[in-house]
Amino acid sequence: MSEDIAMDDFGINEMLEISCKKASANNIGELSDLFPNDLESRIQQVKDGIIDIYYVEHNGCPVGRLIANYDNQHLNNETMPGVRVCLSHFILFKDYRNKRLGGKLLAFALHDLRARGYKEFTVGVEEQNHIAKHLYGKNGFTEIINHGSNPCEYNLYLLKD
Repeated sequence: MSEDIAMDDFGINEMLEISCKKASANNIGELSDLFPNDLESRIQQVKDGIIDIYYVEHNGCPVGRLIANYDNQHLNNETMPGVRVCLSHFILFKDYRNKRLGGKLLAFALHDLRARGYKEFTVGVEEQNHIAKHLYGKNGFTEIINHGSNPCEYNLYLLKD
């Protein structure tokens, strides 16, 4: 998915090329800025089919990421094989927040996962993270199905199609 974002979205006088993509084992090395501490382990997880990585680019440079986990990480109901995926590690670089890019990346990932047959999606959100709660709530993540604490207290929200 690629589109031009108007200048008023960024408050600058130019059109910006924004693209959402899914990483492959072949190109994940290009995302090193998004994984400063764990790139090698993420490459292996993609190769092993444990995760997929979705990312957003601005003018060809990665500026945000979202991970789809296919195995439970902390709670036993985060995922269900072939049915439920847990979304995590959603990050946008500071200069790209509050520009609707998070919503675009989330929509891109959900569209791809739905096309692959997934019908349920979970996400863990800390109670005090009002921005994340707003984004996920706007996109249908409204039902709390569990509570965790790794390392902070959070609620596990569910989106069902």
